[in-house]
Amino acid sequence: MKLYGLLGKDISYSLSPAMHNAAFRALGMEARYEIFDRDKDKLPGFFGELKNGRIAGCNVTIPYKGDTLSFMDECDPLARSVGSVNTVFSAKGKLTGFNTDCRGFIEALTGKRTGDLGFDPRQKDVIVFGAGGAGRAVVMSLLELGVKKLAIVDIDQRKAENLASAASGRRQDAVITVIEDNDKKNEFASKANLLVNATACGRYPDDEHLFDYRYITEDTHVFDLVYAAETSLVKKARWRGAKAQGGLNMLLYQAAESFKIWTGMKNAPLAVMHKAVIEEISK
Repeated sequence: MKLYGLLGKDISYSLSPAMHNAAFRALGMEARYEIFDRDKDKLPGFFGELKNGRIAGCNVTIPYKGDTLSFMDECDPLARSVGSVNTVFSAKGKLTGFNTDCRGFIEALTGKRTGDLGFDPRQKDVIVFGAGGAGRAVVMSLLELGVKKLAIVDIDQRKAENLASAASGRRQDAVITVIEDNDKKNEFASKANLLVNATACGRYPDDEHLFDYRYITEDTHVFDLVYAAETSLVKKARWRGAKAQGGLNMLLYQAAESFKIWTGMKNAPLAVMHKAVIEEISK
């Protein structure tokens, strides 16, 4: 039986096992998906298990998407340019890194399925909260989609500035800024066409707000990557008349891409995976 799983820290909340195990069962595959909760000093040993074939592949989440790059023998061009790996495939002692977050985000942002935001970011102003692995995928995807102005906010100023520098090298015609001052953050948020939360903020009810939500208007679109529950950001945005979606569809779409990479199949059982996620949330 092939073993897959999710690498991260403090990730018992993840819906990924339910989703992937349902897909494996539906297709009659001898495989299972587990949680690999590891401290940072255990990463070399973990990737050693991938190399020797005990683990056939994995997803990567907070906080190791950037760290994973250094353990890869190869990376697809997208993962390398984004600087973030969220999917690893092991074959014949070689580890290959991929980034399926970009595809998942783009599809959930622009798509028309139930749960998609249905937003076209071309020539729009966007503010992104979070400059970690997910934030990097979001920013690079938005540049690819043709945004006009892009503001990046992160409690780690250096991380935000590094991402802004990398983004500027990708699209020199886009206006890219880093915002630290609260007043400027609220001002930009009030004028932005799209707000994206690419942080873990909102996973728990008592989490602090990213900014003053009174600055959200009915013309704003909000995309919150947090998927386990309807966050205060999504609730407040909808209450103020904005169109808002959580990250459930992005989770689903990026997982389907990972599934195809591991199995070599052209399509993943998306309906089965979606049903499993909804059932898990309802427990």
